[in-house]
Amino acid sequence: MIVENNDMMQEEKPDVIDEIKKDHRLVEEYYANYKSTKDKEERKYWFNQFVWAVTAHSAAEEAIVYSLIESINEKGKELGMQSRLEHDEFKKKLEELSKEHDEAQFNIKFEEAVETLMEHVTKEETEDLVFLFQHVDLRPRQIACEMFLKKKLLIPNQSNDSGRHKTLESAIGVLDTPIEKVRSMLIQESQGFL
Repeated sequence: MIVENNDMMQEEKPDVIDEIKKDHRLVEEYYANYKSTKDKEERKYWFNQFVWAVTAHSAAEEAIVYSLIESINEKGKELGMQSRLEHDEFKKKLEELSKEHDEAQFNIKFEEAVETLMEHVTKEETEDLVFLFQHVDLRPRQIACEMFLKKKLLIPNQSNDSGRHKTLESAIGVLDTPIEKVRSMLIQESQGFL
């Protein structure tokens, strides 16, 4: 009979911090692929991949990770609120982008949106995730990761067949979906493992 070591099983499960960083690298890769090709269909494909990866990540992050961070203490509330504001700023840039029909202006606005996003990613990895690591043990972070991954799966993915403007409109709709009820539930659940 094999007896599994609980500590080993715990270490094998993913940490939400690592999963968030993995998503960040994936989004950066999609953007690099978009920039590196001149083929119109390939650009459309990578643009859609980028938008839907950011959308799923952001929705799950706000519902799971920021709620967990905010439940820790006042500093956590500040970090969570600031990150939500940064998400809102990015969403506004996507809304501007969705209204742009001039190719040159679209590219300029897309660059601005990505710059805003990358500033957020840097801040998140150097502040929010460090704070999370310092204040939440591994096991609760693993539970948060399971919830984060499940939430991402709930986001519709239309990455391959939509035009730019349809993709943006759909993604903005997902990002506008109220998550207060989910956030409240997750804060209550997180109290048990902090």
